[in-house]
Amino acid sequence: MRIEKFPEIEHIHPIVIELPGFGDLLTSNMYAIGKGPITLIDSAPKFPGSFEQVKKQLATAGFSFSDVERIIITHGHIDHFGIAEMIREAAGHHVDCYIHEDDVWRTSSTYISTSMWGKEAEDFAAMVDIPSRDIERMRRRSAFFRNFCDPLEDLCVMNEGDIFSGAGYNLHVIHTPGHTTGSCCLYESCSRTLFSGDHIIKHITPNPFTEIHRSHLRDPGYQSLKAYNESLLKVEQFDISYVFSGHGGYIEDLAGIISGYREHHRKRMDMIFDLLRKTPRSIYRLAKDVFPNAPDTEIFLAVSEIFVHLEILMNEGRVELSDPGPPAVYRAV
Repeated sequence: MRIEKFPEIEHIHPIVIELPGFGDLLTSNMYAIGKGPITLIDSAPKFPGSFEQVKKQLATAGFSFSDVERIIITHGHIDHFGIAEMIREAAGHHVDCYIHEDDVWRTSSTYISTSMWGKEAEDFAAMVDIPSRDIERMRRRSAFFRNFCDPLEDLCVMNEGDIFSGAGYNLHVIHTPGHTTGSCCLYESCSRTLFSGDHIIKHITPNPFTEIHRSHLRDPGYQSLKAYNESLLKVEQFDISYVFSGHGGYIEDLAGIISGYREHHRKRMDMIFDLLRKTPRSIYRLAKDVFPNAPDTEIFLAVSEIFVHLEILMNEGRVELSDPGPPAVYRAV
């Protein structure tokens, strides 16, 4: 899929890194904001050559790493903070790095080195009925992904309502949980541009990941898809001309994109409900029925998608647990 050129907006410089072989993400998008010093929104994953590509694209825009004043991480996934520490070191001076307080733990050396899988993931796998062969693949995949980032320490915390300002721009922090608990969008009020991270993406429906590491959550009742839908309502209140996402192309028709998301989630819930009307199933069994062609490497994404939709169906009283397990088995009401 060809990514169209971003519109030219004063003081906003997209940095687009291709992600070959990385699923449907297509690109990793960073943004340099300002005319110097600059703010970076997100950073690319630590792929071979990604640091050099960012350096080259910054130079094309007339900047170097020494011009970076701060880095703002929209959420704590490795493809959004992968080379942030390398950039801080290359700047030659102190660079503040901001992330929402609910995602700080995702960037820590402790989590990255030991807990990207861990006991909570093992318990989740048993609850959703993932077979042992797939669990082993997931362990190896988690270990593999650790290669694509450096841990971030000495972080600054940002929260809803914070504003980052510079010559010609004002970035307003909007806390938009769903994709992660600490996901944030940044609204640039001068150009009416929303930097959406993975909250809104043009060519795919973002995953409101189920939070398997529950011990890190401030709200034990947190539900990813419920939070995601509430966050969509929040961004709809802003006057937005463009959406610049963490992956893929830019968006002009935000209302149309959000409408498509809502239709997608409603159809997904109806499909799950219809399957459970026929016979009770575990989450893994539902995932195999809903995504029959999903590769084994994507099994976590599949079961996560089922889990978050089941939470909404249970909220609506359409589905209930028939056996708490493990594995948990669900049935239509």
